[in-house]
Amino acid sequence: MSTTATSAPTPAPGSGVRREGKLKQQLVEVTIELLLEPREIRFPTMREIAQSAGVAPGAAYRHFDSQLELLIAVVAELFARLEQALLSAAEERNDADGKIRAISLAYVQWGIANPGCYQLLFETTDDPVSYQEANRPGLDLIQQLAMLVAEHFDSEEPHVEQATQLWVYMHGVVTLRTHKTGMPWQVTPEDDVNRFVDLILKTA
Repeated sequence: MSTTATSAPTPAPGSGVRREGKLKQQLVEVTIELLLEPREIRFPTMREIAQSAGVAPGAAYRHFDSQLELLIAVVAELFARLEQALLSAAEERNDADGKIRAISLAYVQWGIANPGCYQLLFETTDDPVSYQEANRPGLDLIQQLAMLVAEHFDSEEPHVEQATQLWVYMHGVVTLRTHKTGMPWQVTPEDDVNRFVDLILKTA
């Protein structure tokens, strides 16, 4: 009894190209889906940190029980440095308008000069710990600006909405100038600051 071999069907002309084209688009779509959620900014590993400090990895764990504990300490230190930069800038001015401009410019300059630190503080997604009012990043900044805007308008109530909008403007300047380095910016960061402060103080 003879057996007739069954050959595989011959692919239609161009079918391989179509499949590759579909896979290529599928990969694009899947990647977009993965990007729909915020992506974490990678914090240096304990091994990387220890290596940069010139010590053995185990030495770091003698001071911090975990990478998270070190991260919390780093965030606290960075906020302290940022706050000091803002306070130092504000001390040079006596009027509310001048303090607002000085704080805003110092914020933008600090963010541009410390891009990785700024990303950690303001470009990461909130975790449950930061939902607590006392730990929410930027809260102190908003309160300070709200009081200064109120002082500018001789008001007793903090202008929280305007202060928050001012923060949005500042963040936009820092983020765009940090990441879009190829843009032919026509004005300086100080020009940006003065323009959006003018806008806020006219509409508050």
